[in-house]
Amino acid sequence: MGTETLAEIINAYELTIACEKCGAQSQQSIGWIRVHRDMKCPGCEAVIVLNTSRITGTIRSVERRLNDLQSQLTERIRKL
Repeated sequence: MGTETLAEIINAYELTIACEKCGAQSQQSIGWIRVHRDMKCPGCEAVIVLNTSRITGTIRSVERRLNDLQSQLTERIRKL
């Protein structure tokens, strides 16, 4: 098993990005999304804005869930 940090795991986590124009979906890592403001749709070439409240909310939700999971695992390991 690797020794990735939680931040590395979060950055590698992939989200599904959907084009509002044609519905095409693509996967992008959170790390990639953080450094790009927008992207071209692989289907119709429309510009997809990435720094929307929906996408940033999803990223925060992933961060929260993984932080909670890490806390739970740390607690269980301490009890062993």
